[in-house]
Amino acid sequence: MNGMAMRNKNGTLPVSKWDVRIQANKRRRNAEIRRNFFLLVLAVFFIGIVIFGVNSMISEAGTAGEENLSFKYYKNVCIGQGESLTSLARTYADEEHYENHDSYIREVVYMNHLEDADNICAGTYLIIPYYSNILK
Repeated sequence: MNGMAMRNKNGTLPVSKWDVRIQANKRRRNAEIRRNFFLLVLAVFFIGIVIFGVNSMISEAGTAGEENLSFKYYKNVCIGQGESLTSLARTYADEEHYENHDSYIREVVYMNHLEDADNICAGTYLIIPYYSNILK
């Protein structure tokens, strides 16, 4: 053997510089394999969390109470004798969409360009909003 011979970890056999290099390459490959395996496990974990999150968002969107879904429509009505905006508000305004009857009346006055909510005579046509759960 030449002067470059070394002993292995047990101290029994002399090893050449090529054997040392081979052992170092094996350790480096094993470390790279462990690192890649760790990154693979981390990526699978991250993808699982993303899939779980998207799935839960989709399932919540699917259960978002379709019975609470309502659509706003407009209707043309003729004011009859003795009717007022307050009586229309009692008929068409609901608590879910309007704070009170006054907010409904304000919307009707605004939509129909009325100057005075109390000055409506019989036979006047008004456009009024209403909500329905049925898609028309």
